[in-house]
Amino acid sequence: MNERISDAELMDPVFLERWSPRSFSDEPMTDGELAALFEAARWSPSCFNNQPWYYVYETDGEGRQAILDTFLERNRQWAQRAPLVGLVIARSTLEGHLARSRDFDAGAAAMAMVIQATMLGLSAHLMVGIDVDAAHKLIGLDPDVGKVVCGFVIGRRGDPSALPDPLRERERPSDRKPASAFAFKGTRLQLPDGPSPVAG
Repeated sequence: MNERISDAELMDPVFLERWSPRSFSDEPMTDGELAALFEAARWSPSCFNNQPWYYVYETDGEGRQAILDTFLERNRQWAQRAPLVGLVIARSTLEGHLARSRDFDAGAAAMAMVIQATMLGLSAHLMVGIDVDAAHKLIGLDPDVGKVVCGFVIGRRGDPSALPDPLRERERPSDRKPASAFAFKGTRLQLPDGPSPVAG
């Protein structure tokens, strides 16, 4: 049971239910669940509707281990049980506004996929702990055309006791800063380590 409490009574509880576990069951996902995840990403906002995100993924095919092998060992040891493994890619051949928003848009689509997973009773874990060069080589992607942003796994929550000791102790939702620490009404930004970085 999730014991986290929101400071805003109108916020949907799906955001509190979402966290990034490492214990996954190897129970397969249904075709409908899989379709819903990528459909959620499809409808994410993007600059000029450019939709610069791409995914390479596998469930039970021969490419599954190859994708897992691009994950760093510390992630691979727990990620291997999840039924869905994949990589998030953002297109690089963009200019101006599109280039500036590329990673932001790819992140928004990934978040939509994660929230959809949570709504389906699934869990997702995005990770930057991957061998980016190996990932590019695996999928045949020229870094000038696109870049691998992160890896991901999705599935049903598993038994935490199957995790190694250090990870088992960390298998719980993390806390968050209050909104007042990062949302400021007005025109001045106050960072924790000093005054606003904006001159004037």
